[in-house]
Amino acid sequence: MPTGTAHVSHSGQTCLMSDSLLDREAYRLVLTEKLHVELGAVCGFSPVAVWEAMRSKPRVLVLVADRPSAAIREAIEIVSRLRKDLFILVVSGLSDEPILRDWGRCGIHGYMLKDGGYQELRTAIAAAGAGDPYYSAGVRQIISKGSGGKDGVRLLSRREAELLPLLARGMTLRDAAGELGIAYKTADAYRTSLLRKLRLKDRVELARWAIREGIVEA
Repeated sequence: MPTGTAHVSHSGQTCLMSDSLLDREAYRLVLTEKLHVELGAVCGFSPVAVWEAMRSKPRVLVLVADRPSAAIREAIEIVSRLRKDLFILVVSGLSDEPILRDWGRCGIHGYMLKDGGYQELRTAIAAAGAGDPYYSAGVRQIISKGSGGKDGVRLLSRREAELLPLLARGMTLRDAAGELGIAYKTADAYRTSLLRKLRLKDRVELARWAIREGIVEA
């Protein structure tokens, strides 16, 4: 298959992404032969390949990469818009604090180090399938520093930052869109993006977070 092209099957709920053809093939074999994971799509990070892969409607994305390059960040943005409930599990060989913080800014949901072995990968994917975060030992707190607290607001676009307090105060998305003078679908995209960046699941968590951080009053 050409580099970056998506191979799509509509039977699996897990998608595998890597920029390296060798990594894609190696992890495809590990996932399907060793762990018996049914893959719906295997692809690189080009926008066309990512869009094609999302046709398989995956619930879990296994993203194999050491650093969050610009292409990877763009791919995460695309999948987050297309599959709002997608769980992103990164498999990486690096545990350096600056790199972990960078990954934290991407809005991922799990991070496993490559030296963890088959059993840890099995555990991580099972957790992802259940919607539960999974992190290898010693990395979660550092990754959280990349997106948590008021520092997380700095990751938001101007419009996302404007939308945040409106939703946190209980305003409906439609009313918030009207307040900001934007289309409902645009506001929906901003909401999805800001929740992902702040690593929050829904508006209830958003309201609690905003109160805790002093962005809105209780």
